[in-house]
Amino acid sequence: MNLLFHNQPSYFILMFVVACFFTRTTAQNYDYSHRKRDCELKIITSEGAPVITLIGIAQLSNDFAFGGKISSKELDTLEGEYEQQFLSYFDYGIPKEEMEWEYVTRCPEKCDPDFSKADFLVDWMQKIQIPVHGSLFSNGKEEWIPEWARDLETTAFKQAMQEHINSTMDHYKGKISQWELLFEGCQKQNDPSPSSGILQTKSGDPNIFTWIIDKARETDPGTGFVINHCNIITSNDLTIADQFINTFKPLSSKFDIIGAQGHFGSIMDKNSYEPKINYLAEQLGKPVWLTEIDFSLDINKAPDKLEELMRTCFANPNVGGIFMENWYRSSDSDSNLTSYFIDSVGNETPVGQRWREVRNEWKTVEGGYTDDSGKYYFNGFHGKYRILISCFIDSFYLEPGEGTQTIVVVSHAESGVDRRSGSLGTTEFVINGKTAKISLPHHYNKQLFLTTYSLSGQQLSRSPISQKGGRLLLTPAYSCCRIIRIETVDRKPLYTGKVMAVH
Repeated sequence: MNLLFHNQPSYFILMFVVACFFTRTTAQNYDYSHRKRDCELKIITSEGAPVITLIGIAQLSNDFAFGGKISSKELDTLEGEYEQQFLSYFDYGIPKEEMEWEYVTRCPEKCDPDFSKADFLVDWMQKIQIPVHGSLFSNGKEEWIPEWARDLETTAFKQAMQEHINSTMDHYKGKISQWELLFEGCQKQNDPSPSSGILQTKSGDPNIFTWIIDKARETDPGTGFVINHCNIITSNDLTIADQFINTFKPLSSKFDIIGAQGHFGSIMDKNSYEPKINYLAEQLGKPVWLTEIDFSLDINKAPDKLEELMRTCFANPNVGGIFMENWYRSSDSDSNLTSYFIDSVGNETPVGQRWREVRNEWKTVEGGYTDDSGKYYFNGFHGKYRILISCFIDSFYLEPGEGTQTIVVVSHAESGVDRRSGSLGTTEFVINGKTAKISLPHHYNKQLFLTTYSLSGQQLSRSPISQKGGRLLLTPAYSCCRIIRIETVDRKPLYTGKVMAVH
């Protein structure tokens, strides 16, 4: 699988141009101001001098989590096709079932866990720097418990749970962004009541949830914990939400995120789910993340209803992310669902297209020249950005918070030029290994600049060259040749050369 396209300058420049020209017009009546922040970029040399240059800024991912379930089967068999499709929609990954207790110990007798499928997914997501949402236990159906553990007596069952916590969390320590400690499943999609307490029954411990959280925290003290429950925002009233609050409010200091499963079925009404989201957040003092989102809405209304859900959640400060469940339709998928982004023959659906278009509105794209102090100001959505300075690429993160965030980027544009003392009034520079002799104006003691231009004459960058020496390696562009000049402060050219393109 090709994992290089995310890091190539040609890909970055292409995405920058596409984003500039094809950004969807933002819908009205939604306030996203709390998702944005003023940012001051300061571009300096390694010696601290300001750099006056043309820069491009493009957002790679949002701080708000847009995630999707990912399958090792599809990723392994479809290779680049499935990979590219996933990355076009999501920047947060949730293994489909590969971390589940029953999955990793799927054997008739007790056996060592097999993490190979989950490792395949986690390793891939780490390579492309996508956060991973891990999972430990599912509560509700006996089939979610390993076959060999179903008939254990209570003490042995609890010991088996302890071993699963230790082995799984130790194996993935430092690789998981958040742990879903408990998935509280429903017997069926529209079941009005919560699942039976099968973990409580088999462990013999009515306080098994507290025990799970405490044991997990002993193993991993730093990662965020999620309790994920069904029907707390999709039911007709607040009964199930109140049951959830009554159960987990005494434990609210022990976990970090409320996971609210979004199996909406044929009804997805903002006036029903948003009040429940706010109620849960207010009662427990936790952000709500919508998980397992799927639906069987009228196919003609599905794109608009998904957009409404996305905008409602992104505009709501109580929501931290939304995760899609069934976005890729495979041969064994539920044919009644209309939430697929990719259909059975591999084509994007109108629902998938709408998801991409709305998401693009929330990715900031900026560009322009820094001022005389090397600064560039913009207001952008929180998240990870890539900055392009000539052919130098770096990244930064615009954190949520109050006030302007100042980010200093050290441009290495001067780090590959050697300045050598020559005869009186002359200086030698070595540029990409090629020596250039410069005749300086008589008694010239001001700053010199290295300036790059496009072949049409447009200035691309202008960086001071250290009078103390240093090196500058001019990286070839992937799409064009560039003219380089060494100039005086008043732009008198002292040397002109060319950096060829890479083909």
